[in-house]
Amino acid sequence: MWVESMKDEKAISEIIGAILLVAIVIAGIGIVAVFMTSTPPPKANQKAVLSSSCIDCSGDSFVIVVRHDGGETIDPRTLKYFLRTEFANGTPFEHIQVYGTKFYQAEEFAPYSREDICSLPPSSIAYDDATSMKNGDVVVIYYKMKET
Repeated sequence: MWVESMKDEKAISEIIGAILLVAIVIAGIGIVAVFMTSTPPPKANQKAVLSSSCIDCSGDSFVIVVRHDGGETIDPRTLKYFLRTEFANGTPFEHIQVYGTKFYQAEEFAPYSREDICSLPPSSIAYDDATSMKNGDVVVIYYKMKET
């Protein structure tokens, strides 16, 4: 009799197993979702955008102008400049580190012409005293070619 009653009962262990499996998967997805949304996204690092140009003043002396074109404010004293020169045929002449000569704020540098830049106009801020380079500010590097 007891054997017959077991044959008539429907097995629910498969259904309970499936429900438990689905519950575990949903709980796992929930835990991962909470973990992913509770931490703030990493901060994007701002970068300074610098551009440079070279002005030929006399054939053997040059002025390199490094302009801050946007982005993060930087300390110009922490920048390192390397100059690579080459002969007209493209062979390297020298690769050296050069140093900032003058620092100009944007509004001070704007009116200068090429001739003004080549003739060393006075600067209101010595390069070594400049601590903040922002959009439009300029570092000027004067360079004289070595005798060959």
